[in-house]
Amino acid sequence: MIISKTAIGMGNGAAVYVPKEYEGKEVLVILPEGIEDLKKRVLSKLIQFMPNVLGVYLYGSYARGEEKQNSDIDILIIVQEKDIRIKELFDDVDVRVLTLKEIRKGIENFPVVTLPILKESKVFLNPLLLEELRNSKINFDKFKWHFQDIKRIIKIVKTFVEMDEEDISPDNIYSLMMRIRICNMMESLVKNEIFSNKSVKKVLLNYGLTEDEYEKFYSIYQQIRDNKDAKIKINKEEIFKLIKILADYYTKLEKEVKSKA
Repeated sequence: MIISKTAIGMGNGAAVYVPKEYEGKEVLVILPEGIEDLKKRVLSKLIQFMPNVLGVYLYGSYARGEEKQNSDIDILIIVQEKDIRIKELFDDVDVRVLTLKEIRKGIENFPVVTLPILKESKVFLNPLLLEELRNSKINFDKFKWHFQDIKRIIKIVKTFVEMDEEDISPDNIYSLMMRIRICNMMESLVKNEIFSNKSVKKVLLNYGLTEDEYEKFYSIYQQIRDNKDAKIKINKEEIFKLIKILADYYTKLEKEVKSKA
């Protein structure tokens, strides 16, 4: 059993309180791995591949400072040539190994999903390469597909809700929340800012969502993203409120993007 506790100051030391039934038993205290320790561990494993490794970066919730207890640790490794052995080195972190050519192609063709990762990344190896990639020119014409996808999803969700107002699938909330996040990624690129969960929440609250509604929708999004069964009742008014927010948000953003293209 794993119990998460905060150490409490006691004299010149600190103590961790555990349930009474553990009295007299040996308790193992394992400290969470810090970012610097993680960096050393990752780089030490990559030494044998260093001629091929061009850059190593931490991205995702840990890079943004938004990690939770069950968050994945995401590492991006940029290489000159593909080598499947690199990914096999790691079993406790989520490693993405891409060639520099693949990264550049991703920036050109899929900037909305590629550049936010680079902009939020923390450097483990080669800051100059990361800076160069971050400053790549953005092809705003590549945003058009996302706007078309959002319009399509809004129509689909509306159709499903109108077919059965009493049994609205949480999958519809997931689809809408994911597109709102995509919009926020696009907005972060337009404004040269870093995407974050906090910025998504701020947008939703500014568009009229209540704190309780946000927590409900974000919980549904997380559960479905993590392949869990989201058994949360949704009413017609709630989902149409989210649809309107997405429609207003993407319409405003589409105008801003057109002025950049």
